[in-house]
Amino acid sequence: MPFNKNPLKDKELSIQIFKDGFSFCTSNARPFFKFEKISIDLGKSFQAILKSNSFLDSKKIKAVHFDHRATFVPKSLYNPAQKRTYLNYNISFEESWSIAEKKTQDNEIKILYPFDKEKETTLQHYFKDISFTHYSQILYDLSVPKTNEGDSIVMNLHLQDEQFDILVFKGRELLLFNTYPYKNEDGFLYFVFAVAEELSLSPETFSIVFFGKYARYKKYYEALAPYHQKIIFADQSNFEMFDEQEHPAPYFINLFD
Repeated sequence: MPFNKNPLKDKELSIQIFKDGFSFCTSNARPFFKFEKISIDLGKSFQAILKSNSFLDSKKIKAVHFDHRATFVPKSLYNPAQKRTYLNYNISFEESWSIAEKKTQDNEIKILYPFDKEKETTLQHYFKDISFTHYSQILYDLSVPKTNEGDSIVMNLHLQDEQFDILVFKGRELLLFNTYPYKNEDGFLYFVFAVAEELSLSPETFSIVFFGKYARYKKYYEALAPYHQKIIFADQSNFEMFDEQEHPAPYFINLFD
């Protein structure tokens, strides 16, 4: 079950913002920078990074937020006056944050997430045509079936280094999206099984699809395998999978949208 993944092409740049750092991903470079050493600002150090690897020559630029969790709200239930209330279910909102509002490609879900206005303003200073999104919006748009697949149930799993995302679909309907912290196999299995129990899913009734396959997550694949037979690794045969250890979300290393 490959996703319609759009790999980075020449002159495309994906700027990925995490809690502890940021990454510039192009078709041939994927450096990761820790905030403890360098910040996204108008200083000389950041300008020097932009000049390296010809980042400023990019023609198509997208910034992807990983630094805060997003909240999904069905469009039919959405009230724009309640944006902060929706976010408060998932995070402790800080006064200095702004709220971004996006929508999925199928226009079924409103996606809300907090962001640092100063970082976005800085990036807009250097990249006039930059667009911003949240990684969960990309995951949803990749996950939702492009054709009506009836009542088939699929659990999509996106592993990061300190947390992982679960999106469960029944046909084209999103049943659940959430992000869970984990440190080991037990924590990972606990949340996967808890979601299955919450949705009354028995192992034979649904498939599990991982976003990519990476050596660093091998122990999690192996921990789940004895409990579930229908496991698929999307994209591994169609795209070169980088597994650079410094990058906390390897599926996005070579992904534009």
